[in-house]
Amino acid sequence: MPGLRGALAVVASGALAGALVGIPAPVSVVGAQAAAGGGGLARFYAQQPAWQPCPADFPGTAPSGHGSAPSPTGAGRFQCARLEVPRDYAHPERGTLRVQLARLPATGPGKRLGSLVINPGGPGDSGVNYLMGNSAAFAHLGQRYDLVSFDPRGTGHTDPVSCGTGYTPAGGPGAAGLAADEQRINAACGRYSGALLPWLGTPDVARDMDVLRSAVGDRKLSYLGFSYGTRLGANYAHLFPRNAGRLVLDSVEDPTKNTWQTAVAQAGSFQRVLDDFAADCVRTSGCPLGPDAAGADRQLTDWYQKLTDHPISAQGTDVDGTTYVYALREALYSRDSWPSLRDALARLRRGDATGILQLSGGGSGGSGTGRAGGRPARGPTAALPAQDQLALRAISCRDTSERYGPADYPRAVRELTRASPLFGPDIAPTLLDCYGWPVPGDDSSREVAAHDAPPALLVATTRDPATPYEGAAHMARVLGNSSVVLTYHGEGHAAYTSGNPCVRQKVDGFLLDGVLPVGGSGCR
Repeated sequence: MPGLRGALAVVASGALAGALVGIPAPVSVVGAQAAAGGGGLARFYAQQPAWQPCPADFPGTAPSGHGSAPSPTGAGRFQCARLEVPRDYAHPERGTLRVQLARLPATGPGKRLGSLVINPGGPGDSGVNYLMGNSAAFAHLGQRYDLVSFDPRGTGHTDPVSCGTGYTPAGGPGAAGLAADEQRINAACGRYSGALLPWLGTPDVARDMDVLRSAVGDRKLSYLGFSYGTRLGANYAHLFPRNAGRLVLDSVEDPTKNTWQTAVAQAGSFQRVLDDFAADCVRTSGCPLGPDAAGADRQLTDWYQKLTDHPISAQGTDVDGTTYVYALREALYSRDSWPSLRDALARLRRGDATGILQLSGGGSGGSGTGRAGGRPARGPTAALPAQDQLALRAISCRDTSERYGPADYPRAVRELTRASPLFGPDIAPTLLDCYGWPVPGDDSSREVAAHDAPPALLVATTRDPATPYEGAAHMARVLGNSSVVLTYHGEGHAAYTSGNPCVRQKVDGFLLDGVLPVGGSGCR
């Protein structure tokens, strides 16, 4: 599950059990809703996408072994189109962007309900690639909905953020050196994508979704968003409360926390789930962490220190402490990955870091909300982060007014290390990501009050490493529209795709039949 990818009681900010909510009705939508943003937007709302078979080089249409494997329920049936949207909604005459779309038409049986827009999170992840690689997870919903996703502006095939091919690290020591490196990366982004960067904020992507809603002929938006996709869905409800239909927000970001607070909360949450993994491991024979929890904690920290001081070569790559932390983090997104992590740690005990490298994704930093990335590479020249990470940076920096610098770094290290001795030190440098960012940001994406929108279904996992459980309760309160929180008592990120039958039944019941779960219910 793309995406960076909490133990309280079930929360419901209203007793709407059994209520029918947001029944979508496919209709032609040009007129009052389209004209609401001004006459200059009418032509965008009047679009009808020219759906065609997706290009052969897209991941979901490629032969096995090229990119993501084709989804068995969708291979050969994906359709693609482009959606034209204003670069600047306040001045639609000043240029446009062409958003890449993909859909999987409803299969039946049953009456078609319209389109279900899916966002996998990030920010920075390609919704098109995600849908093509994971459509089997939504096959039941795909009987009555067209499954639709898109690459948000700045990502994937939609005007992707570019920062060139490399940069020259400053090479200085400590916080000043780290900040100078981030400043150089950011200056490169400004040189290559400066005209695009002001228009990548989440509220603009939410406006794109309303144009998409109209283009697919739906009066109300039906939506399933994960991780960062919950912020996007909440922004949509805030901006277009009367166009919101059945919205499901899974693994909910906390709109009451700023970037710094989110980083600290996430470090603590990853640490809690790592402790759960260690406790589970020591109960099994042959655990590479030893026979008790205290020893397991020491062993995990000891490997981090040793790899930081003396990296181990694996498949031609130096596996250092940062790569090790990446591997731990990625494996904690799903309990299904715990056996692979145990095996990787057993190999590490023998001096073989290949399993750690594989779990880390090659040390690329993964993806997800509030990226727990690593330090910029050092040396005469350095490669820039991958495109999805650059897009994450661009969207995140546009979505916040915070600009932390080297003077803030020592406190960040102290607070984050206190939250997690393992994850904190490698999350701390990400607070410098916006240092010297070439365009200003603001905090408008955290304004999500949607009193006039229908209640949404918020899904929260008690031991979610990336989006702590309590964020869903905070989101429900700020939305202020009697949204219901469904608690999944378990581990991992993105409950719907975990395969838990109870979660699936309740989410499907809401999206297909409009029935919210009973307030106070949960799933195990």
